[in-house]
Amino acid sequence: MKGYWLRFTNTFFRDITTVGGTVFYLLVLISTFLLDEKIVAFKLVLGFLFSFLIIVLIRLFYFKNRPQKEKYHTFPERIEASSFPSWHTARALFLALLFGSMGPSRTISIFLIILAVLVMYSRIFLKKHDGIDVLGGIVLGVITFWITTLL
Repeated sequence: MKGYWLRFTNTFFRDITTVGGTVFYLLVLISTFLLDEKIVAFKLVLGFLFSFLIIVLIRLFYFKNRPQKEKYHTFPERIEASSFPSWHTARALFLALLFGSMGPSRTISIFLIILAVLVMYSRIFLKKHDGIDVLGGIVLGVITFWITTLL
């Protein structure tokens, strides 16, 4: 039973972490274009580019190994191998805040925040980040949301 539970939790957190991933984010972005939600699509593009720029700038000057250290040979691999801040966390929280602020229901907003928190925990559980990386991602996600609401 213990082996089953471990496999289940590994699979669950591996799958839930994709909500903060680039592919999921781009699918949401494409969906907003297809639904002709131009303002939301613009905010998603802006949020993606802003957070990417900040991540690269931070990791350019501050390298922090992941809990399970990754090898790298090229400059892009070095940026990817650095763990601070967590971009999965920033993207998941940004999506939750953006769509939660637009949502017609408080229940949907709460669900989106719970989903973002699960992504945050998954990053620690999967040994991709530690708490300070996730905290940095939270700050980046909130700042990204704040900037996109100014426009």
